[in-house]
Amino acid sequence: MAEFIRATISDIHFGNRLRPIDPGYVEALAASMSERGQISPIMIRRTPAKNKGATPFTLVAGGYRTTAAKLLGWSELDAIIVVADALEAQLLEISENLYRNELNPLDRAIFVMKHRELWEEKHGKINSNGGRPTKQDTECPVVFASGRELSKQVQERLGFGETTYKKVTRIGKNLHPTLRQAVRGTNAENDQSTLLKLAKLPADDQLKVAAALRENPDLKPVLKWLKGPVDTTNPQEDIFRKVSALLAKADNDTLRRVLDHIGSMGDFSYLEAAE
Repeated sequence: MAEFIRATISDIHFGNRLRPIDPGYVEALAASMSERGQISPIMIRRTPAKNKGATPFTLVAGGYRTTAAKLLGWSELDAIIVVADALEAQLLEISENLYRNELNPLDRAIFVMKHRELWEEKHGKINSNGGRPTKQDTECPVVFASGRELSKQVQERLGFGETTYKKVTRIGKNLHPTLRQAVRGTNAENDQSTLLKLAKLPADDQLKVAAALRENPDLKPVLKWLKGPVDTTNPQEDIFRKVSALLAKADNDTLRRVLDHIGSMGDFSYLEAAE
């Protein structure tokens, strides 16, 4: 059963978060909390040995609310204490972020894939053909639905269909970690189409894109590079090559017919004057 407390912020170990904290969003949330107070409690778990007992709790979910509270100078927050180990705590963090519907396409892809990875670590690999996972848990919470039910649940809670879910998982699975960090702060993290293009690139090319973005965060020249060089070939050259290739296959009678046809096309003296 969940336990509700008024937690002292200094007693809470923040830890590493999957989702980077956006200072701009923190300021906006702080303004809202200053006016309306804390609307929903944060989620914490007991970790009495953490930091030699200095922080008896570890944050599970509510990184933005906690950071906003610190910005406001608050010393306490409403909190729910959950019973969870480190792996389950990460799953809860991911689930809450996914279901709050405030993730950009990049974070959404990362969270969906991380959710699956952690679930498989706890319950065993999911059979892609729809079979049961390799491990069974007699007490399987809602957030730990099995097999295809896991993907269906995420789709339903986020309000998107199977096609979008496949795109999200493609980004999360194929986008190189180095490139994930490089697109932070660029328009790409909010553009699913661009992320899909980047995720299709070979790993070596993704690293090149990441290096280019570190030098210049403007994504436009990088996207131009992705399209490849512009074809500047003269179309007449292409025509000449094709005609030459055909003439090489022609016999003498066909060549005479071609010459007669060219002769019937009229006077070409105007071409010499144009040169």
